[in-house]
Amino acid sequence: MSLRCQNCGAFFKGSVSPYQKFVKCQHCGSVISVLSDSPDGAVKRVVFTETIVEPRKVFSIEEFAAFLNKRGIKAFDPVSGILKLGSQEVCISAEGAVAGPEPLKLRAERWVQNFMSS
Repeated sequence: MSLRCQNCGAFFKGSVSPYQKFVKCQHCGSVISVLSDSPDGAVKRVVFTETIVEPRKVFSIEEFAAFLNKRGIKAFDPVSGILKLGSQEVCISAEGAVAGPEPLKLRAERWVQNFMSS
């Protein structure tokens, strides 16, 4: 028998006794009813559909450099991924991950988020 959680959609993996009425979801902890709705005890069929959503925009470090240039920030090197403002310096990877000290890191993460949403 295939049981699916109504709360999170995860399938229950484990053994179910024929005398059990409920089982606990292993992912979210909610209660899953084991009883079938049909009076004859027929097994319900569960159809699982997976939808894959592709991101609308893929991060490009060259396009991000042009985005920063439009905003007046000329201290970004797209080859090394280093952004230097004043005495602070962060590194932006080709995937858009920002590494560095907090004040500039938060600002650079906001710029990456604005770039990806534009």
